[in-house]
Amino acid sequence: MKRKEYTITDIAKSLDVSTATVSRALSGAPGVSKKLRVKIADFCDEIGYRPSPYNRSSTNQKLKIIALILGDIRNPFYSNLAFIIQKYLREEQYMTMVFNSEYEEENELDFIGMAERFDFAGLMLITAQSPEIAQRLDNTALPKVLVNRILPNYTGNSVLTDNFQAGYEAALHLINLGHRDIGFIGGTQNSSAAIQRFEGYSQAMKNYSLNISEEFLWHSDLKMETGQSISQKFIQLKHRPTAIVCINDMTSLGFIDGIKKAGLRVPEDLSVISFDDIPIASLHDIQLTTISQHAEEMGKTAVALMLKQLSNPNAQPERIIMTPQLIDRKTTGPIPN
Repeated sequence: MKRKEYTITDIAKSLDVSTATVSRALSGAPGVSKKLRVKIADFCDEIGYRPSPYNRSSTNQKLKIIALILGDIRNPFYSNLAFIIQKYLREEQYMTMVFNSEYEEENELDFIGMAERFDFAGLMLITAQSPEIAQRLDNTALPKVLVNRILPNYTGNSVLTDNFQAGYEAALHLINLGHRDIGFIGGTQNSSAAIQRFEGYSQAMKNYSLNISEEFLWHSDLKMETGQSISQKFIQLKHRPTAIVCINDMTSLGFIDGIKKAGLRVPEDLSVISFDDIPIASLHDIQLTTISQHAEEMGKTAVALMLKQLSNPNAQPERIIMTPQLIDRKTTGPIPN
């Protein structure tokens, strides 16, 4: 008769403990009493269970996995950031498994649960947005780092750009070029980055006594095709702004493509500035003026925070805020005469 193949879930049910407790006991991680650790080890010996190396996360083992959850891997900023994080984790002998949530909260919650069930070493989330995700993260025993986002009531580690300052500097750059009618293409309404960039833009407009017209405000989902769609609404305006602050490079590229097809010139007829500084932004035929988030430094810092937690689970969480940098190229210029 074939012997039953036990899983960590089976062991947890048999001993009436959580899968996380079984995982910590088998990996030698803290948080499990000596008595319970011995009980779990004895039961595993009895059933002949040997943990797969893919399910182990202690620092003295060779193969360790970090779950990296992001909204859309097709976005070059996120794919570049994921590449950087994976590179630095690999240097420390950690593997990275990328999960694409399509910005759906339910998907993100499922992926967090999956990382727990399979006993991953840790969690990193790049595009988390909802308070429910923050609560879920605070309830998990896994080490976690929030990247490029901050969530209400989230108490764990995070690294992000000063998005208020980024929005302020983007608007200020246009104001210094003489623009007074400045529009804003925002992101999803529950994204901390989008909210803070809009607040920075609004503050700059207020400081220079400039009005914000509701006609000049649009919402985007960070996709190129959405930028193209918004360009059609822009073209139909009777009175147009002379400059646009756009929530990210991908949306701005779609927007610029759409207005150019309609015969408008950038920056002669309209200046456009955005955020991220994705790799293609500096190409000769693009030359996008943008606010850099320093993806390399952000990814490296996120990995350092994760490694610190893995080596010291009791370390105090940190929030690291990075300074944005204006990259002045050729999609912004003086106000048209």
